[in-house]
Amino acid sequence: MTQLRYPAVGLVLVSVVLTGCSNAAPPPPPAPSSAAATSSPWIPTPEHEIAPKALAVYRQYWELSEQAEAAPRSQDWRPALTRLMADPALTSFVDELANLASVPAHSVGQYHRAPSVRSVSVAEPARVVIDDCLDASEEHLVSDRVGETGKHLDNPRQPRRYRLEAEVVRYPAPYRWLVQIVRPHVDQPC
Repeated sequence: MTQLRYPAVGLVLVSVVLTGCSNAAPPPPPAPSSAAATSSPWIPTPEHEIAPKALAVYRQYWELSEQAEAAPRSQDWRPALTRLMADPALTSFVDELANLASVPAHSVGQYHRAPSVRSVSVAEPARVVIDDCLDASEEHLVSDRVGETGKHLDNPRQPRRYRLEAEVVRYPAPYRWLVQIVRPHVDQPC
C-alpha cells in the first residue's frame, strides 16, 4: 500500500518543481461553456421565495372570503378566517360578515382580481404589499329579507372597479403568512 503512495507523491513534487522553474505564464482557466452556464443551479433570493407564498395566501383569503360573503349566517367564519387573516383585517372582515347577517343579505357572483406584488420586505416580520384591481361588476349584494329575497342591494354610488392594496405578513411560531391589512381605494379606478 505504501508503494502506491510514493509514486503519486513523487509526481506531485516533480510537477511542483517543473511548474516553479518554468518562465511561462500558467494557462488561463477554461472559459465556461454555454452548456455549463445554463445548467448551473439558480439560487433564488428571499424575495423570489417570499412573494409566491404571500400571493398564495392572498388568493386563499379571497376564496374563503367569497364563501363567507355568500353565506354569512351559515357558520362562525372566524376560526376559518384566522388561518389566513390577522388583525386589523380579520376583525374588520368579521364585522362586515356580522353586518351582512344582520341585514340579512349575502353576496352572489364573483369578484375578478389581478393581484401583483408591489414590494417585498425581508426584514422580520417579512411583509409583502400586493396591488390588486378589484372588479365587482359580476358580484352583487342581495337581500334575504322576507318579501325582498333576491333584491339587489348594491350601492349605486360605489364604483364597481377599483384599486385594492393588501399587506401579507409572515407571523412566527409557527411560521405562517396572514393577510393583515386590506385597503380599498374606491377613489382609484383600475
